Amino acid sequence: MKKLIAAAVATSVSAIALADVSITGNANYEYFAKEDTTGFKTNYADTEVNLSVKGKSGDTSVVANIEIDKSSDTATESIDVEDLYLTTKVGDFTIKAGDYASSTTALAGEIEEGSRSKNKVTIGTKIGDASVSYAVASESESNDVYNTDSSSVSVSMPIAGITFQAKENTDTATYLGAKGSVAGVDFRIEQKDADAANSDVLFYQVGTKIGALNVSYAAIDADAGNLVDESDSPIFAQEMGLGSNDAYVDGVNQITLSTDIDGTTVTARLGELTGIAGKQDASFSQIAAKRKLASGATINVSYDDYESVNIGTTGTMTDTQVLEVDLSIAF
Repeated sequence: MKKLIAAAVATSVSAIALADVSITGNANYEYFAKEDTTGFKTNYADTEVNLSVKGKSGDTSVVANIEIDKSSDTATESIDVEDLYLTTKVGDFTIKAGDYASSTTALAGEIEEGSRSKNKVTIGTKIGDASVSYAVASESESNDVYNTDSSSVSVSMPIAGITFQAKENTDTATYLGAKGSVAGVDFRIEQKDADAANSDVLFYQVGTKIGALNVSYAAIDADAGNLVDESDSPIFAQEMGLGSNDAYVDGVNQITLSTDIDGTTVTARLGELTGIAGKQDASFSQIAAKRKLASGATINVSYDDYESVNIGTTGTMTDTQVLEVDLSIAF
Protein backbone atom coordinates (compact mmCIF):
# COMPACT_ATOMS: atom_id res chain seq x y z
CA MET A 1 0.00 0.00 0.00
CA LYS A 2 2.82 2.40 0.93
CA LYS A 3 4.56 1.62 -2.35
CA LEU A 4 1.32 2.37 -4.23
CA ILE A 5 0.90 5.74 -2.47
CA ALA A 6 4.54 6.63 -3.10
CA ALA A 7 4.16 5.81 -6.79
CA ALA A 8 1.00 7.92 -7.03
CA VAL A 9 2.73 10.90 -5.38
CA ALA A 10 5.75 10.53 -7.64
CA THR A 11 3.51 10.43 -10.70
CA SER A 12 1.64 13.57 -9.58
CA VAL A 13 4.87 15.48 -8.96
CA SER A 14 6.20 14.39 -12.34
CA ALA A 15 2.98 15.50 -14.07
CA ILE A 16 3.19 18.94 -12.43
CA ALA A 17 6.81 19.31 -13.47
CA LEU A 18 6.04 18.35 -17.06
CA ALA A 19 3.04 20.68 -17.26
CA ASP A 20 5.29 23.79 -17.21
CA VAL A 21 2.71 26.02 -15.50
CA SER A 22 3.63 29.39 -13.97
CA ILE A 23 1.67 32.00 -12.03
CA THR A 24 2.98 35.55 -11.93
CA GLY A 25 1.36 38.89 -11.29
CA ASN A 26 1.33 42.19 -9.53
CA ALA A 27 -0.76 44.07 -7.02
CA ASN A 28 -1.14 47.70 -6.04
CA TYR A 29 -2.97 49.88 -3.56
CA GLU A 30 -3.71 53.45 -4.65
CA TYR A 31 -4.80 56.29 -2.39
CA PHE A 32 -6.19 59.51 -3.88
CA ALA A 33 -6.82 62.92 -2.30
CA LYS A 34 -8.64 65.21 -4.75
CA GLU A 35 -9.93 68.76 -4.58
CA ASP A 36 -10.76 71.60 -6.96
CA THR A 37 -11.46 75.33 -6.98
CA THR A 38 -15.23 74.79 -6.68
CA GLY A 39 -14.64 73.53 -3.13
CA PHE A 40 -15.12 69.86 -3.96
CA LYS A 41 -12.96 67.46 -1.91
CA THR A 42 -12.77 63.68 -1.79
CA ASN A 43 -10.52 60.85 -0.64
CA TYR A 44 -10.73 57.35 -2.04
CA ALA A 45 -8.68 54.23 -2.67
CA ASP A 46 -8.40 51.44 -5.19
CA THR A 47 -6.96 47.95 -4.74
CA GLU A 48 -6.03 45.87 -7.77
CA VAL A 49 -4.49 42.40 -8.14
CA ASN A 50 -3.44 41.01 -11.52
CA LEU A 51 -2.69 37.32 -12.01
CA SER A 52 -1.16 35.79 -15.12
CA VAL A 53 -1.46 32.00 -15.45
CA LYS A 54 0.68 30.48 -18.21
CA GLY A 55 0.94 26.89 -19.36
CA LYS A 56 3.32 25.57 -21.98
CA SER A 57 3.67 22.34 -23.92
CA GLY A 58 6.22 22.30 -26.72
CA ASP A 59 5.60 25.23 -29.07
CA THR A 60 2.12 25.84 -27.66
CA SER A 61 1.37 28.18 -24.77
CA VAL A 62 -1.90 29.24 -23.17
CA VAL A 63 -2.34 32.44 -21.15
CA ALA A 64 -5.06 33.66 -18.80
CA ASN A 65 -4.71 37.19 -17.38
CA ILE A 66 -7.12 37.95 -14.55
CA GLU A 67 -7.77 41.33 -12.90
CA ILE A 68 -9.34 41.61 -9.44
CA ASP A 69 -10.29 45.18 -8.58
CA LYS A 70 -12.05 46.98 -5.73
CA SER A 71 -12.60 50.75 -5.58
CA SER A 72 -13.88 52.77 -2.64
CA ASP A 73 -14.64 55.65 -5.01
CA THR A 74 -17.41 53.81 -6.85
CA ALA A 75 -18.04 51.16 -4.17
CA THR A 76 -17.60 48.45 -6.81
CA GLU A 77 -15.57 45.29 -7.07
CA SER A 78 -14.97 43.08 -10.05
CA ILE A 79 -13.15 40.04 -11.34
CA ASP A 80 -12.33 40.31 -15.01
CA VAL A 81 -10.66 37.81 -17.34
CA GLU A 82 -8.72 40.39 -19.34
CA ASP A 83 -6.91 38.06 -21.73
CA LEU A 84 -7.47 34.44 -22.61
CA TYR A 85 -5.51 33.11 -25.58
CA LEU A 86 -3.13 30.50 -26.92
CA THR A 87 -0.08 30.76 -29.14
CA THR A 88 1.38 28.01 -31.29
CA LYS A 89 3.47 27.35 -34.39
CA VAL A 90 2.53 25.63 -37.63
CA GLY A 91 5.59 25.36 -39.82
CA ASP A 92 6.94 28.88 -40.40
CA PHE A 93 3.74 30.48 -39.12
CA THR A 94 2.92 31.63 -35.58
CA ILE A 95 -0.73 31.69 -34.49
CA LYS A 96 -2.28 33.63 -31.62
CA ALA A 97 -5.97 33.00 -30.97
CA GLY A 98 -8.42 34.06 -28.28
CA ASP A 99 -9.35 37.26 -26.43
CA TYR A 100 -6.50 39.77 -26.12
CA ALA A 101 -5.69 43.46 -26.45
CA SER A 102 -2.93 45.45 -28.09
CA SER A 103 -0.61 47.58 -25.93
CA THR A 104 0.14 51.31 -25.97
CA THR A 105 3.59 50.47 -27.40
CA ALA A 106 2.02 48.87 -30.48
CA LEU A 107 1.50 50.84 -33.70
CA ALA A 108 -1.17 53.52 -33.00
CA GLY A 109 -1.21 52.44 -29.35
CA GLU A 110 -1.21 56.08 -28.18
CA ILE A 111 -4.04 56.94 -30.57
CA GLU A 112 -6.55 54.11 -30.17
CA GLU A 113 -7.61 52.35 -26.99
CA GLY A 114 -6.08 48.88 -26.95
CA SER A 115 -9.45 47.31 -26.23
CA ARG A 116 -9.72 43.56 -26.03
CA SER A 117 -10.80 41.81 -29.21
CA LYS A 118 -13.08 38.79 -28.93
CA ASN A 119 -12.03 35.53 -30.57
CA LYS A 120 -9.23 37.27 -32.42
CA VAL A 121 -6.84 35.29 -34.60
CA THR A 122 -3.45 36.63 -35.67
CA ILE A 123 -1.29 34.65 -38.11
CA GLY A 124 2.26 35.83 -38.60
CA THR A 125 5.49 34.83 -40.31
CA LYS A 126 8.91 36.18 -41.29
CA ILE A 127 9.86 37.06 -44.85
CA GLY A 128 13.54 37.90 -44.70
CA ASP A 129 13.88 40.63 -42.08
CA ALA A 130 10.22 41.60 -42.35
CA SER A 131 7.52 40.42 -39.94
CA VAL A 132 4.13 40.03 -41.63
CA SER A 133 0.79 39.25 -39.97
CA TYR A 134 -2.92 39.00 -40.70
CA ALA A 135 -5.55 39.49 -37.99
CA VAL A 136 -9.32 39.07 -37.84
CA ALA A 137 -11.69 39.14 -34.87
CA SER A 138 -15.34 38.55 -34.00
CA GLU A 139 -17.79 41.24 -34.95
CA SER A 140 -18.51 42.17 -31.32
CA GLU A 141 -18.28 40.96 -27.73
CA SER A 142 -21.81 39.56 -28.03
CA ASN A 143 -21.34 37.42 -31.09
CA ASP A 144 -18.85 34.94 -32.48
CA VAL A 145 -19.20 35.81 -36.18
CA TYR A 146 -15.89 36.89 -37.69
CA ASN A 147 -15.99 40.30 -39.34
CA THR A 148 -13.61 40.07 -42.29
CA ASP A 149 -14.51 43.64 -43.25
CA SER A 150 -12.46 44.85 -40.26
CA SER A 151 -9.47 42.53 -40.71
CA SER A 152 -5.95 43.93 -40.87
CA VAL A 153 -2.57 43.23 -42.44
CA SER A 154 0.60 44.43 -40.67
CA VAL A 155 4.25 44.66 -41.72
CA SER A 156 7.26 45.54 -39.57
CA MET A 157 10.88 45.72 -40.73
CA PRO A 158 14.16 47.07 -39.31
CA ILE A 159 16.29 49.14 -41.68
CA ALA A 160 19.61 50.62 -40.52
CA GLY A 161 18.55 50.39 -36.88
CA ILE A 162 15.13 51.98 -37.42
CA THR A 163 11.93 49.92 -37.24
CA PHE A 164 9.37 50.83 -39.91
CA GLN A 165 5.77 49.69 -39.46
CA ALA A 166 2.63 49.67 -41.56
CA LYS A 167 -0.88 48.40 -40.93
CA GLU A 168 -3.93 48.35 -43.20
CA ASN A 169 -7.33 48.05 -41.53
CA THR A 170 -9.86 47.14 -44.20
CA ASP A 171 -12.40 49.94 -44.76
CA THR A 172 -11.10 51.90 -41.73
CA ALA A 173 -7.59 53.37 -41.88
CA THR A 174 -3.95 52.97 -42.85
CA TYR A 175 -1.29 53.30 -40.15
CA LEU A 176 2.37 54.15 -40.69
CA GLY A 177 5.10 54.33 -38.06
CA ALA A 178 8.83 54.51 -37.42
CA LYS A 179 10.85 54.26 -34.22
CA GLY A 180 14.49 54.04 -33.28
CA SER A 181 17.48 56.13 -32.28
CA VAL A 182 19.64 58.51 -34.34
CA ALA A 183 22.73 60.26 -32.89
CA GLY A 184 21.55 59.70 -29.32
CA VAL A 185 18.01 60.91 -29.97
CA ASP A 186 15.22 58.37 -29.49
CA PHE A 187 12.09 58.89 -31.55
CA ARG A 188 8.69 57.37 -32.28
CA ILE A 189 6.30 58.71 -34.91
CA GLU A 190 2.95 57.25 -35.98
CA GLN A 191 0.30 58.43 -38.43
CA LYS A 192 -3.32 57.29 -38.70
CA ASP A 193 -4.60 57.98 -42.20
CA ALA A 194 -8.34 57.41 -41.81
CA ASP A 195 -10.65 56.57 -44.71
CA ALA A 196 -13.22 59.01 -43.29
CA ALA A 197 -12.70 62.70 -44.04
CA ASN A 198 -11.08 64.98 -41.41
CA SER A 199 -10.19 62.02 -39.15
CA ASP A 200 -6.38 61.74 -39.37
CA VAL A 201 -4.19 61.68 -36.26
CA LEU A 202 -0.42 62.17 -35.82
CA PHE A 203 1.53 61.08 -32.72
CA TYR A 204 5.24 61.68 -32.16
CA GLN A 205 7.77 61.54 -29.34
CA VAL A 206 11.46 62.51 -29.25
CA GLY A 207 13.86 62.23 -26.33
CA THR A 208 17.49 62.26 -25.34
CA LYS A 209 19.73 62.18 -22.28
CA ILE A 210 21.66 65.25 -21.13
CA GLY A 211 24.03 64.16 -18.40
CA ALA A 212 21.85 62.52 -15.75
CA LEU A 213 18.69 64.17 -17.07
CA ASN A 214 16.26 62.45 -19.45
CA VAL A 215 14.40 64.96 -21.62
CA SER A 216 11.53 64.20 -24.00
CA TYR A 217 8.74 65.92 -25.90
CA ALA A 218 5.54 64.17 -27.00
CA ALA A 219 2.48 65.39 -28.88
CA ILE A 220 -0.70 64.29 -30.64
CA ASP A 221 -2.32 66.35 -33.40
CA ALA A 222 -5.79 65.34 -34.62
CA ASP A 223 -8.00 66.77 -37.36
CA ALA A 224 -10.91 67.13 -34.92
CA GLY A 225 -12.14 66.23 -31.46
CA ASN A 226 -13.19 62.73 -30.41
CA LEU A 227 -10.55 61.02 -32.59
CA VAL A 228 -8.23 59.72 -29.82
CA ASP A 229 -9.56 56.91 -27.63
CA GLU A 230 -6.49 55.99 -25.55
CA SER A 231 -7.17 56.62 -21.83
CA ASP A 232 -4.38 54.73 -20.06
CA SER A 233 -1.22 56.23 -21.53
CA PRO A 234 2.13 55.77 -19.77
CA ILE A 235 3.38 58.93 -21.55
CA PHE A 236 0.87 61.74 -21.03
CA ALA A 237 -0.15 63.03 -17.59
CA GLN A 238 -3.48 64.14 -19.10
CA GLU A 239 -5.06 62.42 -22.07
CA MET A 240 -7.27 63.45 -24.95
CA GLY A 241 -9.44 60.34 -24.70
CA LEU A 242 -10.22 60.71 -21.00
CA GLY A 243 -13.21 62.53 -19.50
CA SER A 244 -16.13 64.46 -20.93
CA ASN A 245 -14.08 67.11 -22.75
CA ASP A 246 -12.58 64.85 -25.43
CA ALA A 247 -15.07 66.09 -28.04
CA TYR A 248 -13.54 69.58 -27.67
CA VAL A 249 -9.86 68.53 -27.72
CA ASP A 250 -7.86 67.99 -30.91
CA GLY A 251 -4.33 67.81 -29.51
CA VAL A 252 -1.98 67.43 -26.57
CA ASN A 253 1.66 68.33 -26.06
CA GLN A 254 3.98 67.63 -23.14
CA ILE A 255 7.56 68.08 -21.99
CA THR A 256 8.93 65.41 -19.64
CA LEU A 257 12.05 65.64 -17.46
CA SER A 258 13.29 62.78 -15.30
CA THR A 259 16.37 61.88 -13.29
CA ASP A 260 17.52 59.51 -10.57
CA ILE A 261 18.31 60.95 -7.13
CA ASP A 262 19.80 58.45 -4.65
CA GLY A 263 17.69 55.58 -6.01
CA THR A 264 14.51 57.63 -6.42
CA THR A 265 13.29 58.40 -9.94
CA VAL A 266 11.86 61.92 -10.06
CA THR A 267 9.72 62.87 -13.08
CA ALA A 268 8.16 66.21 -14.01
CA ARG A 269 5.59 66.62 -16.79
CA LEU A 270 4.28 69.91 -18.14
CA GLY A 271 1.80 70.15 -20.97
CA GLU A 272 -1.44 71.35 -22.50
CA LEU A 273 -4.61 69.94 -24.03
CA THR A 274 -5.48 72.04 -27.09
CA GLY A 275 -9.11 72.87 -27.75
CA ILE A 276 -10.73 72.75 -31.18
CA ALA A 277 -11.42 76.03 -32.96
CA GLY A 278 -13.37 78.38 -30.69
CA LYS A 279 -12.69 76.30 -27.55
CA GLN A 280 -10.19 76.70 -24.72
CA ASP A 281 -6.81 75.09 -24.11
CA ALA A 282 -6.21 73.41 -20.74
CA SER A 283 -2.78 73.29 -19.11
CA PHE A 284 -1.55 70.57 -16.74
CA SER A 285 1.50 69.61 -14.71
CA GLN A 286 2.64 66.60 -12.72
CA ILE A 287 5.52 65.84 -10.37
CA ALA A 288 6.17 62.22 -9.36
CA ALA A 289 8.70 60.28 -7.32
CA LYS A 290 9.18 56.50 -7.60
CA ARG A 291 11.36 54.33 -5.37
CA LYS A 292 11.87 50.62 -4.77
CA LEU A 293 11.60 49.73 -1.08
CA ALA A 294 13.70 47.24 0.86
CA SER A 295 10.57 45.11 1.33
CA GLY A 296 10.42 44.45 -2.42
CA ALA A 297 7.50 46.80 -2.96
CA THR A 298 7.63 50.00 -5.03
CA ILE A 299 6.13 53.31 -3.94
CA ASN A 300 5.09 55.99 -6.42
CA VAL A 301 3.87 59.40 -5.19
CA SER A 302 2.50 61.92 -7.69
CA TYR A 303 0.85 65.32 -7.56
CA ASP A 304 -1.26 66.52 -10.49
CA ASP A 305 -2.54 70.04 -11.11
CA TYR A 306 -4.77 70.51 -14.15
CA GLU A 307 -7.58 72.55 -15.67
CA SER A 308 -10.49 70.22 -16.17
CA VAL A 309 -13.86 71.88 -16.78
CA ASN A 310 -15.26 74.32 -19.36
CA ILE A 311 -12.82 73.39 -22.13
CA GLY A 312 -15.89 73.32 -24.36
CA THR A 313 -16.98 76.84 -23.35
CA THR A 314 -15.44 80.24 -22.73
CA GLY A 315 -16.23 80.06 -19.01
CA THR A 316 -13.79 80.01 -16.12
CA MET A 317 -11.67 76.87 -15.87
CA THR A 318 -11.87 74.63 -12.81
CA ASP A 319 -8.43 73.89 -11.41
CA THR A 320 -8.06 70.39 -9.93
CA GLN A 321 -5.32 68.94 -7.73
CA VAL A 322 -4.84 65.21 -7.10
CA LEU A 323 -2.36 63.59 -4.73
CA GLU A 324 -1.84 59.90 -5.47
CA VAL A 325 0.12 57.37 -3.42
CA ASP A 326 0.63 54.03 -5.15
CA LEU A 327 2.16 51.04 -3.36
CA SER A 328 2.80 48.12 -5.69
CA ILE A 329 4.58 44.77 -5.83
CA ALA A 330 5.33 42.30 -8.61
CA PHE A 331 5.60 38.56 -8.02
